[in-house]
Formats: sequence, C-alpha cells, structure tokens
Amino acid sequence: MNGHGVGRKRRAGLAGLRGLAAACLAAAALLALVGVAAAQKGGGYTFGALLPLTGPLAERGKTSKAALELAQADINAYLANNGQGGQVRFVMEDTGGKPATAVERLKALAGQGIRVVIGPYSDDDAEACLEYADKNNMVLISQGSSGPFLSRKGDNLFRLSPSDTYQAEAVTSLMRQEGVGTVVPLWRGDRYGDDMVVHVKARFRQLGGEVLPGARFAPDRKDFSEILGDLAKLVGQLSRERKNGKVAIYFAGGPEIVTLLKGAAKHPELAAVPWYGCDGTAMFDPIAKDPESAAFAMKVRLASPRYGEGGANVYALTEKRIQDKADLFPDTQSLAAYDGAWAAFFTAQAVGGTGDAARFKQMLPRVCERMYGVTGWLALNEHGDRREDWDFDFWVLGRDKDKYFWEKAARYQFEPGTAKELFLSSGKKK
Repeated sequence: MNGHGVGRKRRAGLAGLRGLAAACLAAAALLALVGVAAAQKGGGYTFGALLPLTGPLAERGKTSKAALELAQADINAYLANNGQGGQVRFVMEDTGGKPATAVERLKALAGQGIRVVIGPYSDDDAEACLEYADKNNMVLISQGSSGPFLSRKGDNLFRLSPSDTYQAEAVTSLMRQEGVGTVVPLWRGDRYGDDMVVHVKARFRQLGGEVLPGARFAPDRKDFSEILGDLAKLVGQLSRERKNGKVAIYFAGGPEIVTLLKGAAKHPELAAVPWYGCDGTAMFDPIAKDPESAAFAMKVRLASPRYGEGGANVYALTEKRIQDKADLFPDTQSLAAYDGAWAAFFTAQAVGGTGDAARFKQMLPRVCERMYGVTGWLALNEHGDRREDWDFDFWVLGRDKDKYFWEKAARYQFEPGTAKELFLSSGKKK
C-alpha cells in the first residue's frame, strides 16, 4: 500500500538477461502448458484494468500499471515472433482507491465493450464492483484482493493473491516458533483489521497459545495515548505473570502504525516485548523514514508478513523490469498482475475472444491450472482463489549507520506437493 525501498538491499538478478528475454522464458513455459492449439488462434484482444493510480494505494497501482504495460509489450512481441496477427491492449482506469469510483470506471470499460478486467486491486473496490460484473457478464481478475469474505463460489471474481487466512497462519506460526505464548492484539476497527484479528486469534489458539481481547480503535482515530497507556499496563502485568512463553503484541492496520510506534516508545513495558505486524506494515517506508518509529520498530523487532517473492530467476528479472519502468519497488501483487495478463490472453485465445463471458469464466481456471507464471503455479480453488504455491516473507528493519533498510527475517512457504514450512533467515542484508 505504500512506497518501498528506503536503503533496501536487494539482489540484482541475472544481469545478462533483460526485457523480452525474460518474457520469452515465461511465455515458452506457459505455451507448453496451455497447449499449441490455443496459441494457433489469432490475437486482437482488448482487456481492461482497474488500478488505484491515485490515492493511498497509488504506488501499488503504478507498479501494477507498469507490470501490465510490460505484459502488453511482451504478449504483442510474442504474437509477432510467432507470426500471429493482431495486438493485445490494456485500457487502464484509475479507481483512486475509492469503491464508488471503481464501479464507475468499470461501467466505463463496459461501455467500450470490454468484458475482462485485471483488478480491482483492493478488497473494497472488488466487493463494490462484483455485483455489476456478475450482472453484466464481466470477469474480474484481481491481483491484490485477499479478504476471506470475498471467497465465493460461482461469482465472476478470480483472485491471484493468497487469502488473508494464510497470512494469519504464517504470522502465528512465526510467533509460536519464536516462543510467544500470549498475544495481545492492537488493531484498526475496519473489516480488514477485524478479519485479520479473528483469524489470528483462531489460529494462535489452535497452536496452543493464549490471545487476550486487546485494543480496537476507530479508523479515524488520531490520538492513541490512552490506548497505549492501558496497553502498557496490561502488557507489564502479563509479562510479570506469564512464565510459560513470551508476551507479544500483534498489530493489524495501516499508516497509523507510525504514530503508534512513536507513542509506544514512551512506554518501557511496550518496548520490552516483541511486536508482529501485517501486510499493511511490511516494508512500509514511512516507518523507516521516521527516526523515532524506526528505532522503536528495530527495538521490538516488528516482523510483518508480505506476499512472498518468487524464487525463480524469471521472477527477479520481471521484478527488476517493473522497478525500472515505474521507478518504484513493486509488490508481489504487481507481478501477479503480469501473470493475470498472460492468463487472460491465453484464455481469450483458447475460447476465441472475450465476448462470451461464460466460456471465458469456465476456461480461465483450466488455463490457470496448467500455467506456471512468474509468481508460481496459478492454480485456483473452487472459489476462484489462488489455491497453493504461495509464500509469505517476514520483513524487519535493519540499520546501516544512519540509514534504515528492510531485511527479510523469515519465510513461510507452501509449495505444491509439500508440507508448509517456516524458514528463519540468517539475518543477512537483502
């Protein structure tokens, strides 16, 4: 949801491969999996895209836009190289991160005869658009929506990001691995925060831990002094009483984390326990840019999960291409948008276009079942959501002299045909 990359140490990828070479590597694999028959049909397809190019999610929208522009160029180069006629085009619309605007922009795309759309990015925008999409035979392929409440069988929404239930599973697994016995949640009282805390509570209790009621705050709250004071008293008491396992704080929310961390730094009790965050705090650069919040985040080792980076070389290559084009470090959802573009293209080829939404909707899961993109296997479950082959990386702040940077601390990994595994980092800079 925010800009990334303050002092971030990254691998460079394979410097010898650039541009279309990476795309061809992916396209060759996809072509082999989807089948020659599909590829023999002509191009000439127009897709839509609903992206938050302005508003609070603008940086994520811009990296998704860059990903789709690269996908468009790569698909058209692929068509040309294989002697197929036609061009693929993505019509981008700005939602501003506002559900009502997302619906209006979806209607505008429908007015242009577009039936298949990449996006919307967020849960709120996706929920707002879904009724219109269902009623008007439009297919939505979201790279970012992950709320469990949108996991519905038979609708026209397909989602390429892992569910937030898996995020809760990942963070609670790390808590238990690190010896946490009691969790006190602190969260923003909106649907995202409420859902995350519900799933974290349930999962942590399944793992044998204790979860206390914690503190819920209104989304528009600005002053957290009273909440933090009460939380400090509670945590101090728990730390004295609980002998079997550490006490920890779990946070689910967004930008208010900077204010909270600065306020928490005034309470020694809150600085004496580990903190865990959500994908809204993972690699959130306003933390790193604020010396007070950054220092406190390092002290409590705020560890936040984020949809993980793919391990294949083509992922690193595509990530670098998006970063170069957008001048922003992309989230994994942007690479999922790139994969979604290819999935939409191959599906359109397989069914002869996008005009018949019912046929497209039926074919898309079959294409994804056989497609290995830059983010991994795209297989979907019965609700149209990503089924497996996902990871969550945990990010913490490090410091080099006077500069803070993000480094990977752990990975919760789920690969096809294997058990879920938690890997702890050596602590080296990334």
